[in-house]
Amino acid sequence: MTTLLLVEDDPRVLALLKEYFSQEGYGVVTATTGVEAFLQVVRWAPQAVILDLFIPRLGGLGALERIRRLDPGIVVILISGIPNAVDMLQEAGVSVAGAFTKPVNLDRISETLARAGVTPSRTTPAERPTRIRALVVDDEPEVRKLLTDYLEERGFDALGVWDGEEALRRISDFRPHVILLDILMPGLSGVETLRRIGARLRETCVIVISGHEDLETARRALELGAVEYLRKPVDLGDLDAVLGLRVENGS
Repeated sequence: MTTLLLVEDDPRVLALLKEYFSQEGYGVVTATTGVEAFLQVVRWAPQAVILDLFIPRLGGLGALERIRRLDPGIVVILISGIPNAVDMLQEAGVSVAGAFTKPVNLDRISETLARAGVTPSRTTPAERPTRIRALVVDDEPEVRKLLTDYLEERGFDALGVWDGEEALRRISDFRPHVILLDILMPGLSGVETLRRIGARLRETCVIVISGHEDLETARRALELGAVEYLRKPVDLGDLDAVLGLRVENGS
């Protein structure tokens, strides 16, 4: 089926969208955060995305930027519950197929998809979703193994490296979608590694991890483009939440 990605953090609105477009004949995948939206595009290569502007982790515009780097031709429809937000974005030159204020008119969204050439026509489905590539950068062997093993169990292609220099050497050929980056490592610092990664892989989501409470470093990492800051020992439930790993998504 033609696949739609629905990105909405309000469960009631998401359920409404999912029910309507499933009945219309689309294949539907969902996300509730910007990071999860990006990863769902990697997994399923949807033809279109209906994207709430105000979602956690990356936000709608941050997610849109990364999604467009993956697929410049993807059809995007923006929705928002804040009056005038959609108009302001259009005035700012954000190019999308359509933009609607909540409560949305689902028939009008369907018509907008059709005008953009996205209809629920049958196509040959992929046998399986694309595996997401994850790079774990940590100088502690136990932490590195724990995280790479866990990600492999969750369906990722995971590679572990022990420092920033090695990470920068490997990203050119591995091209990770997600990087788990220890902020305190010998040699090249995590912050400097993050800065260099951002200059080379703008479509990658970087999650910073640290064994020390350092709000200034966390703030600096987020300013440089990290999508989240997790404390060691990493709570795997928190990691699941950041990556959008949920049983109902089949992950």
